[in-house]
Amino acid sequence: MFDYSFNDPKHWRERAEEARARAEQMTDRDARQMMLGIAEDYEKLAKRAEPARRLEAPGRLSAGASGLGPPSPGSTRKPPSYC
Repeated sequence: MFDYSFNDPKHWRERAEEARARAEQMTDRDARQMMLGIAEDYEKLAKRAEPARRLEAPGRLSAGASGLGPPSPGSTRKPPSYC
């Protein structure tokens, strides 16, 4: 089964918060900066996921119908390949 949490901004924001918490615990300056950079990248992923989440709002196309998420039941569309 596919995990489509990458379309969930909340998922990425939680990961960003975890990365920032880990950065606070680090004593190596370079490692801390790298971890804060990872947190920033997670925030960017959250922003990219927002349009997909809005499409899933009531009255809108579902993620499956929009091509951004899993196919709807009975759909002949295949999930995207990320290779």
